[in-house]
Amino acid sequence: MPLPKLQQIPAEIAALADYERFARERLSEQAWAYLAGGAADELTLADNRAAFDRLRLRSRVLRDLSGGNTRLRLFGQDFDHPIFLAPVAYQQLAHPDGELASVLAAGAVRAGMLVSTQASVELETIAAAAQTPLWFQLYIQPDRDFTAALVRRAEAAGYQALVLTVDAPVSGVRN
Repeated sequence: MPLPKLQQIPAEIAALADYERFARERLSEQAWAYLAGGAADELTLADNRAAFDRLRLRSRVLRDLSGGNTRLRLFGQDFDHPIFLAPVAYQQLAHPDGELASVLAAGAVRAGMLVSTQASVELETIAAAAQTPLWFQLYIQPDRDFTAALVRRAEAAGYQALVLTVDAPVSGVRN
């Protein structure tokens, strides 16, 4: 049986990775497998993890940081910092509020958010709760009319960019 929801951040959590144990204890096996897993043999997941682990912050000590900021302009939009919530499908597997909790968090830290084609909350409902820019991550559907309708819905709801996800062929394999 899953443990109760956390009411505050436990003292033993010092970094993002520390949440993993707490999440695993509180999610069903099926939800954990979906959220923590990768496709097929998880080779890309392992490569992405290794690439992320190689990133290092470079210290800039004794430097004049007056006027420093993390702002950026991307596709004609201004952001306070280069942090975006990635498109994660079926967020209600992790929390009953699903993407509504995520869009609330994005607004609290003024981060952009990409909303998955497979969100568990309707695009329009997420957009109505948004306080920061939303982008729509689109998987092209076999039914092109349905795909076009998704794009029109996102545009009408105020999503400011379309992020197209495509499947790339596996190296050495012809489609």
